Amino acid sequence: MFTLTRRFLTTGAVVAACAFPLGLTAQEANPTGPIILTVTGNLAAPTRQAYSEADDKFFGYQEVEFDAAAQFDFDKLMGLELHTVQADFPKGGDVHSFQGPLLADVLKAAGATGKTVTVQALDGYAVEADLDELVAMGAVVALSRNGTPFAIGDYGPTQIVFPRAERAELADMPDDNWVWSIFHINVQ
Repeated sequence: MFTLTRRFLTTGAVVAACAFPLGLTAQEANPTGPIILTVTGNLAAPTRQAYSEADDKFFGYQEVEFDAAAQFDFDKLMGLELHTVQADFPKGGDVHSFQGPLLADVLKAAGATGKTVTVQALDGYAVEADLDELVAMGAVVALSRNGTPFAIGDYGPTQIVFPRAERAELADMPDDNWVWSIFHINVQ
């Protein structure tokens, strides 16, 4: 049974996807590992077909349907330019070093365009936000904390983080948009 609270995951299911990084052919862009992130919405570079009720059980459970998607595995995300940011998470806690590609770069690799982004976690928690605002705040799709890759059951497979310890204007930022255990991003 699934719970919709942020703190308890009751599934081991992982859904993910890979996108065509710029300059790669479809064959080179195919994910070779488990898919950990799927981007849907306004896409110019989809890498998979539409939602299938028969095959996409977890998407169906989460009420995620799409005409096409860009899929990322861990290696495809690691192949994008990586950024390391310092942030206290949870807010007021210890400062950690988070690493991953910028949200803007992930969406660019997927060919995603739009004004609004919805970031969704495995437990169903979702945040809808202005894309330009998230980008301006330096949103990173983190894959690791203090050099250790995220895992399902902690904050993985990915987490949205911001350089809160590096930028004074973010010091009072609440944790609301720091979505963890992300499997899906929709851009409209």
